[in-house]
Amino acid sequence: MFVRIGELVKPICRQVLTVTFLLSHVLIPLGVMSFYFVSSSMLLPAGVNKVFVTRSAKYSVPIAILLCIALFAVFGSRRIRQQLSRTSREELSAGDLILLLLPLAPVVQYILNNNDILSRLDSILVFCFFALLASLPIIVVPMLLRSTGSARLVMYLGVALAFSITNMASLSKQFAWHEWGSLKIQLPVFAGVWLASWLLFRLGLRRLLYLMIAVCFLANSILQLHVRNGTLSSSDPDQTHNRLVVLVDSKEPVVTPSIYLLVYDSYVASETMSAYGIDNRVQEQYLKELGFKLYPHTYSVGALSIATMSRVLNCSASFYGNPRRGVSGDGIVQNLLEELGYKSYGVFPTDYFFRGVVPSYDYSFPGYGSSASLLVEAILEGEFRFDIDFDEVSEEEFVQEKEGVLSQVSEESRFIYTHSRSPGHSQGSGVCLPNQVELYGEALVRANLEMRHDIEMIIENDPKGIVIVAGDHGPYLTKNCMGTDDAYDISEISRLDIQDRLATFLAIRWPSEDFEEYDDITVLQDLFPAVFAYIFADPGLLESRVGSTIQDTRAISGANVVDGVIMGGIHNGQPLFTSR
Repeated sequence: MFVRIGELVKPICRQVLTVTFLLSHVLIPLGVMSFYFVSSSMLLPAGVNKVFVTRSAKYSVPIAILLCIALFAVFGSRRIRQQLSRTSREELSAGDLILLLLPLAPVVQYILNNNDILSRLDSILVFCFFALLASLPIIVVPMLLRSTGSARLVMYLGVALAFSITNMASLSKQFAWHEWGSLKIQLPVFAGVWLASWLLFRLGLRRLLYLMIAVCFLANSILQLHVRNGTLSSSDPDQTHNRLVVLVDSKEPVVTPSIYLLVYDSYVASETMSAYGIDNRVQEQYLKELGFKLYPHTYSVGALSIATMSRVLNCSASFYGNPRRGVSGDGIVQNLLEELGYKSYGVFPTDYFFRGVVPSYDYSFPGYGSSASLLVEAILEGEFRFDIDFDEVSEEEFVQEKEGVLSQVSEESRFIYTHSRSPGHSQGSGVCLPNQVELYGEALVRANLEMRHDIEMIIENDPKGIVIVAGDHGPYLTKNCMGTDDAYDISEISRLDIQDRLATFLAIRWPSEDFEEYDDITVLQDLFPAVFAYIFADPGLLESRVGSTIQDTRAISGANVVDGVIMGGIHNGQPLFTSR
């Protein structure tokens, strides 16, 4: 092969200063590439990809302009036009369509990884969208340039650009990029794909190139299917065997107060707050003065909102199918309450909890739609941000809707679940922002004000309701500001690292003083066994409490917590919480 490369390089060296070579192999491809960068910088949404093409254009455009001026100055416009008119048309074949599979390989991976929120039609739409998008630089533009002698070179430039755009989200995850990537990595990927494909073509190995791309596409797709099927193969018992369902059976409740579940994302108790250097005792004292009992040592068996709250609303470590089933309104809690005559409400700042499922609440906000557009936007941005759809419903709209639901005076029993985005967790790129804790502290102030407004509105309109204030998991402010997974060995995981990811907040305002024999709560998922025990005045329902073992241990590098005791890591065998 090295001999063949040498044979290829020699004539190129002899032709490099000819007008034909400079036009077809340098100026036109460079001009097209510059056009791609400039047009993409105007069309792509803000994100890693937009920054990549914008920064690249700052280098390619001036070089293209200078080279164009130099060529016209040396050879003259007449000679250049004559040369272009003599260039023979390049032949393109149907087999060139295989090149589309390279940029589509990451797209298929994303579709399979997000299959739980995509319908079959959504998946087809996403695939077709990127197939058409990739065909523009890979097929359409080269066809228009067949008479210039640069069609093949431009085609492989198109392959490199399309692959760079679709694969950027994977690079962002691998290198922990957030809104901004690194040209030191991006440009070698772009140039490597282009040079490898063009060299294989010039060496007469086009069939080998196409075979390699097809194998890569198939192998990647099959691997992702295998991984997904392995994830879904774990047994998830039928909800009819849920312990709480079995224990409630046909019992009649003693009281049926309305239940208000107010969740503030990533809100934690004072011990964890203090470790960040934040003093939140004033807010906790405020809750105590309103009659709330605080449960300062609770944690979640799940590490993220859906993993936590679906298990809370299922009173189980199981999801009973789609992980969003519980949070979307079809959980054990909502179904049991609806059998008791309750009306259910779900009010959220985004349709995140409804993706891939139809909400089952009697009333829900916001509306839900296709997830295809979200996946397309994430791929084009070059980063899978957790808050990608947060701007679809403004904070003002969410607060206004929540106020409308909480302020209603109703004679029927209601179950209302609201989930505010504040204070919220870190951006999840895998690298902490320099002011990550300060940003959390600022958001905490807003969350505290929102909480006070919500609670006062409820107490004014329904003083006999059960009011639950909760945080679903930690804010992710230590180590890499996301799940530690394989980034840290278990020996590096501390008490604070575990609290930072799995600690929760819980305060309950019970309607009467006889709640203490029912509120045996260790993990947040024990919440509703306690609530149902209170409603039925039956401590026996506490037997349905969820086990206290962490389910999402990857978030803390394989460490665990059992009955409040840390298993593994720096503080192995010690309590998760040390405060009184």
